[in-house]
Amino acid sequence: MKPVTLLAFGCLVVISTSLPAQQNTAQRAGRPEPFQNFFQLPGIEFSAEQQEQVAALREEFVPRLSANQQKWDGVITDAQRRARNQAMRQARDAGKQGRELREAVDAAIVLSDEQKQQRGDIQRERDQIVSEIRTKLTALLTDQQRAAIQQPRQGQQGPPRRAPTHADLKYGPHARNVMDVWLAKSDQPTPVLVSIHGGGFRAGNKSVDANLLNQCLDAGISVVAITYRFSSDAIAPAQFHDGARAVQFIRHNAKEWNLDPTRIAATGGSAGAGISLWLGFHDDLADPDNADPVLRQSSRLTCMVVSAGQTSYDPRFIRDLFPGSDTYQHSALAQLYGVDLNNLDNLPAEKYRLFEECSPLHHLTKDDVPAMLNYGGGFDQEITNVGIGIHHAQFGKVLKEKMDEFGIRCVVNAGRETLGADARITPIDFLKQNFGMTE
Repeated sequence: MKPVTLLAFGCLVVISTSLPAQQNTAQRAGRPEPFQNFFQLPGIEFSAEQQEQVAALREEFVPRLSANQQKWDGVITDAQRRARNQAMRQARDAGKQGRELREAVDAAIVLSDEQKQQRGDIQRERDQIVSEIRTKLTALLTDQQRAAIQQPRQGQQGPPRRAPTHADLKYGPHARNVMDVWLAKSDQPTPVLVSIHGGGFRAGNKSVDANLLNQCLDAGISVVAITYRFSSDAIAPAQFHDGARAVQFIRHNAKEWNLDPTRIAATGGSAGAGISLWLGFHDDLADPDNADPVLRQSSRLTCMVVSAGQTSYDPRFIRDLFPGSDTYQHSALAQLYGVDLNNLDNLPAEKYRLFEECSPLHHLTKDDVPAMLNYGGGFDQEITNVGIGIHHAQFGKVLKEKMDEFGIRCVVNAGRETLGADARITPIDFLKQNFGMTE
């Protein structure tokens, strides 16, 4: 049977009703195998033994992915399918690719409410399958591969990133409790910016924007980039507590590293933003009587500068914030808490307490610190998929409204819109102001 090329779930895939035959044909022709991108990890080259294990995972999951893809395509009518295929040809002839191609194809068909509901259910099924694949792929990795996952490729960050003063420094007992430290040159103790990576709590590695790193070091601000346990290693609140321990570890070493323990800020994108905000609003986790000297230190921050951040990880809150959207069922949240979000209203009471414990908004009080939040889309951006929803500027708007009630400074930039008295203040200037480094 002739393969049919479909545009779905943000990527091009090829399927047919005779999958094994198609797989063999693809291999002989040197073309990518169906759903190949789901069985890869950025920056990871599998060993021969691992490749055999990945091949076994393909045998296990490709039939499920194929069936899911066929259900997705079966939702639309023949007329919609013809309109979609024509739009795809025209878009390709016009040289469109990637996001532009997807948008052109999506605009060619108008789905009914019933079709949207059907595709929402199918998308959630796909998210769950992909989450299972990701978890099993991550389990195959060596410690060295785990450390390398999603490291930025050379030349992708613009200006060269300076070498850290201390690299791969352990700050806790777990394999992913690792940090890189850049110490700014100064005769006086320097403030510190802690960079916390994103990745849905299930991917990513310690990283920091090269521009911000250089700006900080030039301004006399030291920088620390951390990583933390994936949700495949431990469910919440492990990731948040790892972030707190990293801050405590920095304070524990403040004198040796010439740091000012009273001036520590955090930054990050997406999950890294959420952890940063949680640290800024959560009560101090210092335990003065703890046998571990690190845990005797304060976990509090001076301010936060984040991007595409979630201000709550409570699926009930997210459902109310985006009515009619399935954002609250994002597979990353399900994995973070170890729950089935299809049963959100019938979970054990301890899971609801966990949702609240991990949500920055839940901890906000009048004695908390300033925050700056940046989003790529506007406050009215249409939510066409869970990726847009989970990074939506409405998260920032709700936080600002609460912080305004307490009289705490909060700046939210969303697309071309800004909430707050500061007209497009830069992250470095926001940091310098809150560190008391400006006149």
